[in-house]
Amino acid sequence: MKGILITAGLVAAALGCGLWWSLQRPPSTAPLDDQASGFTVQASGPGQLITFQDAQTPLRAFRWLPPLPGGALAAQVLSQNDRQRVALFRDGAQDTLLVLKPVGVADGFWRFASLKEAALAPGGILLLLYQAGDAGSAEQPLALAVDVASQQVRWFCRGGFAHLALGPGTNPAVYFYGAKGPVLRLALRSASPHPTPESIELPGQIMELDDLLPTAAGFMVSHKGGLSVRKAGEWSELPAPQDDGPACQGWKSSLTRNGKEIWWQAVPGKVVRVRADGHLGATTQWQLPDEDPFARDAHLLRLLGADPGGSLWFSLAQPLPAAPPGQTPAAGQTPAAEPQAAEPADPAADWGPYAAAGLDRLYRWNPARKSMERLALDRAWAGLVPPAGVQPPAPGRGLAPAAGTLLAEAGRTAWWLPLAALPFDPLKGVQAM
Repeated sequence: MKGILITAGLVAAALGCGLWWSLQRPPSTAPLDDQASGFTVQASGPGQLITFQDAQTPLRAFRWLPPLPGGALAAQVLSQNDRQRVALFRDGAQDTLLVLKPVGVADGFWRFASLKEAALAPGGILLLLYQAGDAGSAEQPLALAVDVASQQVRWFCRGGFAHLALGPGTNPAVYFYGAKGPVLRLALRSASPHPTPESIELPGQIMELDDLLPTAAGFMVSHKGGLSVRKAGEWSELPAPQDDGPACQGWKSSLTRNGKEIWWQAVPGKVVRVRADGHLGATTQWQLPDEDPFARDAHLLRLLGADPGGSLWFSLAQPLPAAPPGQTPAAGQTPAAEPQAAEPADPAADWGPYAAAGLDRLYRWNPARKSMERLALDRAWAGLVPPAGVQPPAPGRGLAPAAGTLLAEAGRTAWWLPLAALPFDPLKGVQAM
């Protein structure tokens, strides 16, 4: 009898210890039902066909992100059980990360959070920027730094920002910004799990921020009034060009890094080289041969970015038709410049018929060789032999020059191919002035 009681006591103690351990141990970061990625990857023409095929996991949201610099691709997978996963494809491998909700973040926000931007930082750190799924929500966006190898959240922060930008170097700073308000700066390897970023107020003349580019000594801000450069804690101002070119729909100025060089585009059809000291270098604009049926494209070139080989990529901005004499443009439209009796390619002329004929062309310019190439992506698409049902992407969505790749989406399927596969045609007689 005594032996039975001793045995029962030992069993009870073991069960008690097991219960205590199960309550004390941290929750698993990778449940079994989240181990499988659900993605298939196979070669398809010059690229890879990636498909999400996990029919057993009901989804609340699925979205592809534009290709990331460094040759990576990410996709958000949000299931009905509120699990946020991010699939990361790079160097022929794939990782599926289960991103855990940080402490203090409301369940309602996390349940519908939309992954808007991502960046792959040195040391295998994936930066993620989530916004509320409900456009009318008052919840602030959430930024996370996730270690890809361990799938642990290193830090998170919140603020009234809409974009993130990664600074140069092996231990860079991360900048968060929106159209208005201060710029937030945070060290990538912050020791705190919930750090407070440095808040940097913008100069008063910046009414609305268009673009931000980090530099080794600070960052640059492009806006409608010009270019503001912050270096060693001090601001300097560079005015916008006097000639604003043709009025274009939704036009915003932009900044692009090309190796050690920085390019600023304030108006369509022109780019300005920005020197390392923050001063402006030469302005470049192009003139296509008069006999070229698309000669007027030169006035509409919109900078998309620079590829790893050093070439600048352009799409075409959508020009607004010139308002009839005495009539003001509709609300939200930029007034067209005063007509000038100049050559037929005058950018102030009515663009309606020209734009109606189609603006699906891309341009690639090599600054070193001063060579220009052109591609009509819609017409060249069939020659790439895309998978069935995959259409060419809009340049602002799937074409990422800095990544060196292009992504064409088709629901839960995407065709990911190198930019080198695009059949550009060299142009002769182009003048870069």
